[in-house]
Amino acid sequence: MYLYEDALRKGRSVVISFAEDDDAKERIHNVLAQAGAESIDAARESWWLGLRDAEEEHYQTDGGDFRSDEVSYRRGFEAALNPKMRGRSYEETASELHQTYGEGATDKAFRRGYQRGQDYHKTVREGSKS
Repeated sequence: MYLYEDALRKGRSVVISFAEDDDAKERIHNVLAQAGAESIDAARESWWLGLRDAEEEHYQTDGGDFRSDEVSYRRGFEAALNPKMRGRSYEETASELHQTYGEGATDKAFRRGYQRGQDYHKTVREGSKS
């Protein structure tokens, strides 16, 4: 959801399509690709690349090794942006996070990413009000 919200905030269009079968899915994919549409996976990577340097700097300022912890940190960051988790502390969501992410949700990097994701969402939300 956060990727769609980000795209719309930036004035982009979001197209969601449904296909009856694999052939239709491939035709739709090809038409959208020829039109220059960005896939959700590409949008996710682009979005993260836009944040990554600042997140790495912040993480390392607190003594973390971002390169080794990035996967877990990012997973926590993105988890915080899930509409069900927004505005809720890690402690409030710990059991839900554990159900979805398993033992990885207890990892220190995940928890730090989760908190930064909450902070990011709050900043974005407050920025869109003005």
